[in-house]
Amino acid sequence: LIMGQIIHTSLEDLTFIAYTRRKTFRTLLSLYRTKALANEEIEIKFDHGHVKVKTNHTGAFFEKVTFEQPQRELQQIILHSGKEVLLMKDLYATHIQLITKDEIVISDIDDTLLHSHITNKLLKFRTLMFTKVENRKSVKDIQHLIQGFHRSGATAFYLSNSEQNLYPLIYRFLTHNKLPSGPLFLKDMRKMRDVLINRKTPYKDVHKMKNLENIIEFLPTKEYILIGDNTQNDLSIYLTIAERFPKQIRFIIIRKVIEKSNDQRMIKEADGFLKKNNIGLYYESCYPSDFELKNIFDVTPPPSSTGNSTAHA
Repeated sequence: LIMGQIIHTSLEDLTFIAYTRRKTFRTLLSLYRTKALANEEIEIKFDHGHVKVKTNHTGAFFEKVTFEQPQRELQQIILHSGKEVLLMKDLYATHIQLITKDEIVISDIDDTLLHSHITNKLLKFRTLMFTKVENRKSVKDIQHLIQGFHRSGATAFYLSNSEQNLYPLIYRFLTHNKLPSGPLFLKDMRKMRDVLINRKTPYKDVHKMKNLENIIEFLPTKEYILIGDNTQNDLSIYLTIAERFPKQIRFIIIRKVIEKSNDQRMIKEADGFLKKNNIGLYYESCYPSDFELKNIFDVTPPPSSTGNSTAHA
């Protein structure tokens, strides 16, 4: 699985390391004013092969490719013109993540792992644009939970409705808080005017639903732990995915941030189905105990006949 997004920018430092408040604001503002490398064929070179893909109108690419042998390192990205894309230091790992474990944790980010104040538009904007990454607060319970899953053998994926403009900030937040590395599935890039007027992209739930389907269909022999919060529609999306892939979903974990009466109705309606398929549902501040966490990895699923890897730029 090879995915990424290519943009033109004059910025030379996108690490978000030890930024001032002013530099945080100016860098984010610039990221919302970048120009995408749209509709262009590019060549991606690895240590044991290469592949040609085409970017879409937002500069993004998403391809499933079969290689004769596993790739270990991203080496170059070449444009159709022959120019080379700059792989900026401290902005992403260039090694390819091989998925060798049987369990995958897929976590939302905003208000699940990172306090983003989604329900308060003004506070959300102020926090995003003016708070240094080192001062951004993680949700400690979820942070420790994901770290615990990782120590027990699970691979971490991150799936968020945040746009690709915020990739450098999110990457820095994850590394600063010592969260396990893993691919970030983010929405296409947005313009600053869309953020200022809070213009939503059409079909807001499609991004998460479609990516969850793609991941599970790409890695169908794995077991999944889905983590989110109730500020958006994570509960509804995860329950729908569980209905479509009951054999692959092991746990659904939802952090309660706000009161939503409809959540209890959905949980009650899904209770029989979840129990029948041995899918654990944790809501509010109730998360798997250390004993349950250990038992998740005591059961060995059927062996996989193929190996898989993910590459992300």
